[in-house]
Amino acid sequence: MYQTKLYDGKNDQQDRHDRKSHAEAHDEDMEHATATLSAVTNQIRGTDGKAYKIPINAAHLHSLITFMKKVLDSDALPYKVRSSGRVDVRSVAYDIKRLAAYARLCDPSLSYSPDLEFFFEQYRKHEISQYSHVDWIGGDFGEDDRRDVDPRFAEMANDFVLALREEARRVKIRKRISDWKSNGKNNLNYLVTYLNYLFDRFARIMVVDMVFEYHKTACASIEEAIERRDAMQGRSEREHEAFMNGVVHHEEIPRWVSLAELQEDWWHLKQNMKGKRSIFKHLVGYVGRIEYSRDAGHHFHVCFFFDGSKVQDDVGYSLKIAKYWQEDITKGRGYAFSCNLKAAQGKYKNVGVGLIDHYDTEKRKHLWTAVSYFAKVTQLVRIKHAGKSQMFLHGKMKELTGQKRGRPRTRGVEPTASDSSGI
Repeated sequence: MYQTKLYDGKNDQQDRHDRKSHAEAHDEDMEHATATLSAVTNQIRGTDGKAYKIPINAAHLHSLITFMKKVLDSDALPYKVRSSGRVDVRSVAYDIKRLAAYARLCDPSLSYSPDLEFFFEQYRKHEISQYSHVDWIGGDFGEDDRRDVDPRFAEMANDFVLALREEARRVKIRKRISDWKSNGKNNLNYLVTYLNYLFDRFARIMVVDMVFEYHKTACASIEEAIERRDAMQGRSEREHEAFMNGVVHHEEIPRWVSLAELQEDWWHLKQNMKGKRSIFKHLVGYVGRIEYSRDAGHHFHVCFFFDGSKVQDDVGYSLKIAKYWQEDITKGRGYAFSCNLKAAQGKYKNVGVGLIDHYDTEKRKHLWTAVSYFAKVTQLVRIKHAGKSQMFLHGKMKELTGQKRGRPRTRGVEPTASDSSGI
């Protein structure tokens, strides 16, 4: 009997939507993508579809991104040291307090944006990395307990920030950041064009949202999840210690799904979609992403788009795809989560799956919120050993010739590109 799971991961975080370019909108709502990425990377999945949350602070990743913007885009320093020896604490000092936590975000299996990679390397080299125990904030701790920041440490922190700025100019970090971002922005621009192309071609689209997993990575109980969490934290500590000593150390475990295994299964699924007419006859497109978990390796998340004038049973189709993945593609090694099944059970606040009409701008916004993450995440973290492998999955646009398919547009004014994508 095949198993269909309920997906508990990425769901209803609402991006800001306005009429700015997709690149500008992307820069404004990266915090949402950051939180989602951290949740996916650090969670442990149960056999019943439950996601066991790992206590790794997602806010630290976003705070580090913000800190590096302060370093690169301003002259702010964490402290002002007066001639009297008094230390004035500035807002950047709170980032200094969190430097050790920022450094622990580094995972040797992942490749981060150039500003984050730059921080990890410079922090490791600077003497400040040896002083995580210091009271970097000071302040009042009671009537008779006033603690001030030691001027020596304040000068050290200021030197670290100034050294970051000087080295960033030397290695042209801004150019490297721009090159890194261009890939994610290109993906984002392609995605909005692709969605508009589909909705222009078809009056209604049936969206089936699936997450494809493997049995060997599933967690059987909360007790096992706790054990795996503790083991993950132990590996993280060893990897961090090695990094601080200038050594690359990464531990893999038997249950991991390799990128090669996943890509082979995806290739088979993609090839078979062309001939499996009982399921994919009316498929008109897809978008998705290969994703990574520290605990289990790789899996992928795909939204399939069907011609909504021909098929409407989105939950039924999700069950068929889940069965096909388990029985035919993976020969029992895999299973799938159906976001459509969960949506049908009322588990989502904002629903961007199922049948979506060309004019349903609200539902199209929710769809954009879900799928834009696939492109945005490439600007934060990539899988280091993936090489030039394509992590962002998508169908291709065909040149429209002859009569447009789908029913004629007769209702009101056509939505603009920004309206139709929710931007």
